[in-house]
Amino acid sequence: MSVSSEHLAPTVPVRRPPTRRGWLLAGQADQPRARRATDVILLLCSLAGLAFLGAVANPQPGAERSFTSFVGSLPSGLDGLWRLMIAVLAAWSVVVLVATVIRRRWRLLCDVLLAAAVATCGSLLFGRVVVGSWPAVWDSLRSAPGAEYFPPLGIAVPAAVAITAQPHLTRPVRWIGRWCVVVAFLGEVLHGTARPTGAAAGVLIAAASAAVVHLLFGSSVGRPNLDDVASALTRLGIPAHSLRAAERQAAGVFTVEAADDRGNPLFVRVYGRDAHDTQLLTTAWRKLWYREAGSPGPLGRLPQAEHEALLTVMAGQASILTDRAVMVCATEQNDVLLVLRRIGEPLGEAPDRWDEFVVAEAWRTLRRLHSLHISHGQVDSAHLIVDGQRVGFVDFRGGLMAPSSQRVRTDQAQLLVTSAVAVGVGAAVTAANDALEPDELAATLPYVQAPVLTADQRRVVSGAGLDLDNLRQRAAHEAGVATPELERLRRVTVWSALQMALLVLAFLALASGLGSLDFEELADQVKNATWWFIVAGALLAQTPRLTSALSVMGASPIPLPLGPVYALQLATSYIALAVPATAARVAINIRFFQRHGLAPGSAVAVGALDGVAQFVVQLLLLIGTLILTSTTLHLSLGSSAPSHLGLLVLILLLGAAAIVITVALVPKWRRFCLDWIRRLAREAWVAVQGLHSPRRLTLLFGGNLATELLFAIALQTFVRGFGYHVGLAELVLINVSVSLLSGLLPIPGGIGVVEGGLSYGLVRAGVPEEAAFAAVLLYRLATFYLPPIWGFFALRWLERTRRL
Repeated sequence: MSVSSEHLAPTVPVRRPPTRRGWLLAGQADQPRARRATDVILLLCSLAGLAFLGAVANPQPGAERSFTSFVGSLPSGLDGLWRLMIAVLAAWSVVVLVATVIRRRWRLLCDVLLAAAVATCGSLLFGRVVVGSWPAVWDSLRSAPGAEYFPPLGIAVPAAVAITAQPHLTRPVRWIGRWCVVVAFLGEVLHGTARPTGAAAGVLIAAASAAVVHLLFGSSVGRPNLDDVASALTRLGIPAHSLRAAERQAAGVFTVEAADDRGNPLFVRVYGRDAHDTQLLTTAWRKLWYREAGSPGPLGRLPQAEHEALLTVMAGQASILTDRAVMVCATEQNDVLLVLRRIGEPLGEAPDRWDEFVVAEAWRTLRRLHSLHISHGQVDSAHLIVDGQRVGFVDFRGGLMAPSSQRVRTDQAQLLVTSAVAVGVGAAVTAANDALEPDELAATLPYVQAPVLTADQRRVVSGAGLDLDNLRQRAAHEAGVATPELERLRRVTVWSALQMALLVLAFLALASGLGSLDFEELADQVKNATWWFIVAGALLAQTPRLTSALSVMGASPIPLPLGPVYALQLATSYIALAVPATAARVAINIRFFQRHGLAPGSAVAVGALDGVAQFVVQLLLLIGTLILTSTTLHLSLGSSAPSHLGLLVLILLLGAAAIVITVALVPKWRRFCLDWIRRLAREAWVAVQGLHSPRRLTLLFGGNLATELLFAIALQTFVRGFGYHVGLAELVLINVSVSLLSGLLPIPGGIGVVEGGLSYGLVRAGVPEEAAFAAVLLYRLATFYLPPIWGFFALRWLERTRRL
């Protein structure tokens, strides 16, 4: 396809020797590397899958036993075929290793060898935790018959090599590696050297190992080099010289700056065949997962380039200042090129050009663009250009035709924020008020929030210290409208996906525990319960949030009224259904204390002080109960439930360690974290000062102590309702232990973990399993599942009174 908005000049050969692209390895050895969010997703999903497989693999599920019996009945004459299928993946990994040595890709060689080592160690450790014994390394590597290996090293190690090398291979060859992993998986299962759960665990360990290596050292971006781009331009008849990679590179496209034979600037946007970020799956993931400003609209390399070219031509035909599209085409190597002729200067490179006239002209241009039923999606200084008195837009990758009202409001909100940073809040609000009708401005203001902004805008806003709440209120006041509520934008995140996976695991663990219950006995226990004890327990379960409010008041460096702080604790119970309780407390505390005049660091310190005090009180109660009393639950860590829980904790700790090591090894991330910690520490000192006050110490530690005791008393009351008595010291030990454990697991509200832990503790304390489960279920209903009802109204009251 060709899109041209002007007559092409005669061909002038580019004085660059053409290069031949390898059939196996993509790009050159000095290719830049990138760390991708998809590797984070791969790592988290692999860890969640391993936790699930470890929980269900031992004892062997019935369905898997049936499948294993079926495999054992297959003719033995097919064993040679199965072994050949296993050998395919090993052979492919050897091919990759040999190619890296021949092409002198020493960094890639180090990557794949490190991934193989991580996969080996991970497989041995995972097998030891799940099976209880160390696998036979050599026999597992060569898939020796006569034994089942969990997980089989014969698939984990070569698969780690294949998956680690994937981003560095050419696109056609990547499919070979993927199919080799699938074939080897089937070979291991059909050969009988691995169960399906074991073979799947081997693949997941390989994927996790590759993701760790990619996050530590990055992976190839798969860009064509400048010689390839120059040769392609020559064959297409486009004169170009002085090629160089642009300083700003967007994910999914390689931008090259050049000049034509007249010295006019050219921009060549290359959607590379071998670039990882232009793969169909990766593009779809970025589009669906992020849904952030500038996400590409269509899927696939050629449709993305055609989409950008079409919107650029339509904007230019409407006399909007923008690039001129010269050509869109696919090269012989299946790279897609979009050639643009740049007109004007980006305002991001000329900040001195900003003034009130430029802001007003930018609003007029945006209105004209929207009148064409086109949205841009990235209205920031990097995508606004100026030429004389005209202001326009470039880079329509994130643009849409026939956009929704939300996308239109997003453009307007982005321009309002961009102009506020450039010329000040007052001038920006005046220009927006002149450009938009009052109802339009009122509809735009709910979108003035961080998720709507581009990544560059978020950095600029943070660096400039622009308060978006103040901008929104100032604009509403100038327009004579009430300050609207923020638009509730929904976006899937890595954290929410991890929480969902952990919730599924917690549900499965709880369901497996229910399988051994006698439901008739459970019904009898509930029927014969003393219900006035149950009612008393439900009322007692509401008091700990009052004492929690006292502890927050003790942590605060400023005096606070009890009523709003108590409402804050109730509101936290409502939010805790969606996010972990600790994260909910931190987020809502920051907003609450900011409304009362504290800096963000001091607000974080208040929640941190309260959390530390709670941990200290819990630890002292735990140690004191074990040392000063004869209480013991005789916990047996050899049972299946604790081992599964230990497996989950182990995987989470390994994931946390990998994140810490990654941050420590990457200078950019390390500097960011250290600067963030220093800044918070300076602000937190405000909250720490005055902590020696007897009043604050009494409220802080006394409130947390009372909270723990009230929770234990409430649980004791529920147990008494079913006719059983457990001492307060034992219940403190159970409750505190489970609370500490659930705090380590990022599962919202500890769902599943808390129920299972409390039930297990009560059973070890002598309560029948059915009565223990019923008591814990009612206790959790009163302390966690019902309080969000009145917590919702408390949250609304805090918002209505402007305390949040």
